[in-house]
Amino acid sequence: MARRARLSWPDERRGASDVVVTRFDPGRGWTLEQARDLVRQGYSVDNVAQRTGFPSQMLKVAVADDD
Repeated sequence: MARRARLSWPDERRGASDVVVTRFDPGRGWTLEQARDLVRQGYSVDNVAQRTGFPSQMLKVAVADDD
C-alpha cells in the first residue's frame, strides 16, 4: 500500500489587497473621449495618437465600437 507524501511547505494565505486604479494622462490637454471623437470624425489613429499622446491601441477601441 502506497503512503501519501506530506507536503513540507506551509500553505500560502494571502488576504485581499486594495484595488489599484491607474489613469493614463499624457499631459497634453486632451481627454481620451476627445481623442476618440477625432478618430470617429475620420482622422487616422496614428495621427491622433501623435497629436494627443494617447497610445494607438487605446484609440483603436473607438474604431471597433463603431463597427
